[in-house]
Amino acid sequence: MLGFGSKPRVCIVGAGFAGLNAAQQLKSSKYDVTVIDSEPFIEWLPNLHEIISGRKDGDELRLSRKRIIARLGHRFCQNTVVDISCTSLMLDSGDMIAFDACVVATGGLDDFSGVSGAKQFAYSAKSVAGCQHIAKVMRRATLGHRTLKVTVVGAGAEGVEVLGEALRAYRYRPQFEFQMVDASKHILPQCAGNLDNAVRRHVEKLSVDFCMGNGVTSVEKEGLYLQNGEAIASDLTIWAAGVLPTPLLNVPAHEAAAPRQWGRVSNTFQSHRFESVFVVGDAADMPPIMAKEAFHAIDMGRFVAMNVERLLSGKRLKRFDPTTKPQVVSFGDLDTFMVFNGFSVSSSMLGAAKEMVYTLGLLQLSPPTNPKDFVNALDVFQRSMRRVYLPTLNPVSIVGKLTRARLLT
Repeated sequence: MLGFGSKPRVCIVGAGFAGLNAAQQLKSSKYDVTVIDSEPFIEWLPNLHEIISGRKDGDELRLSRKRIIARLGHRFCQNTVVDISCTSLMLDSGDMIAFDACVVATGGLDDFSGVSGAKQFAYSAKSVAGCQHIAKVMRRATLGHRTLKVTVVGAGAEGVEVLGEALRAYRYRPQFEFQMVDASKHILPQCAGNLDNAVRRHVEKLSVDFCMGNGVTSVEKEGLYLQNGEAIASDLTIWAAGVLPTPLLNVPAHEAAAPRQWGRVSNTFQSHRFESVFVVGDAADMPPIMAKEAFHAIDMGRFVAMNVERLLSGKRLKRFDPTTKPQVVSFGDLDTFMVFNGFSVSSSMLGAAKEMVYTLGLLQLSPPTNPKDFVNALDVFQRSMRRVYLPTLNPVSIVGKLTRARLLT
């Protein structure tokens, strides 16, 4: 069993928004921290869909986990955790790592919900590689005259943003037809302000169809089947139908066959299974139910680090009270929605706000420490300025966009 030094040992499983923000709060001078993730890069999930339209190329949305964690003075282990007990965890290599406290921040996986053929024939928009492949297929279609039928499965925030970027780049190209499919009868059903009507109004003159109220039962190379038995032709099927818990949250092994559940925790993020284990981010199932958004994961990661310190020092754990923050949902260059509790605001100017969150978020995760870092950060800012800030905020466009801003209740 691996163990390091005499300082309290903390393992963080998952180096996404929650895991890395927890690692940032734990000082290497006080704690021996090991961060474990199977992938070498963290990808900036809220902006991945922009790869589809070419506004982002993908590389700018990736940061090296090893580099971020090394700068914090911690240890990065590129492995998969297959089991967790109250004092140790097991890696896929067979090694065991002992800990005094553990934070599980494993996020989620694509929810294919047992849909036959979905993994084989549908493409995920939850990774840089997935979005790059989607973009490649769509670019190739512009070189010929054959119609490409593009289907987005899922009418939540991810699906709307994916469709919006596809429309940004290809809505006036005669080779493309678009459709959105969801079991819900409404687009963005969890958002206030009847955004279903707002989205439909933007595309009523475009080649976009909506097949709502019927879930997908199977996906094939040439199309998909719905619950009502209808067959829909589709040349490119993009899966944006939510997330599923990772298998790790269902250990021990005898529970593996049971329906997957998010990690049940108290309002301190302490696991119901082990007092020494905390679960945060998308992986956490904590009342009240919160949307699985990056800004919640960041807050959770920062907060759980404090409770880890309190646990290790024998202090009473504190309760987490989530802050109320609006969710920003972009619909390409057609509109952007800022969703509050009970109402939404619609304005294409809000796209600049989302870009600012992206720019500042990258700097917060990996602040420049040398001239090369500074040049790279400046390059990101310049691209954002050229692609988003100047087109959105120039005085001529502001006048027109302000008149189109709307309050949706």
